[in-house]
Amino acid sequence: MKTNQFLKSDVDAAKRKIESAEELSIMLSEALRDGDYEEAISLAGSIKVLTEDISRLANKGRLYETAMEMQQRGINLAVISRCLG
Repeated sequence: MKTNQFLKSDVDAAKRKIESAEELSIMLSEALRDGDYEEAISLAGSIKVLTEDISRLANKGRLYETAMEMQQRGINLAVISRCLG
């Protein structure tokens, strides 16, 4: 498992989510083998949610790296919020 794509503050959370997804995938395989399709659907949904969270954490890390590279090239970045109303 590569953790270099996550922010240091997110590494532990990412590891837990990855381990949980791996355990659930084993359980999913067993449920499919046993013909328990309702359980398989539930497990697949849980895996999907976990992998989406892992992807968000990885994207946050990539965004930070890209921002740091841009800053090193002299491009100043600022967060701009807008009022929705």
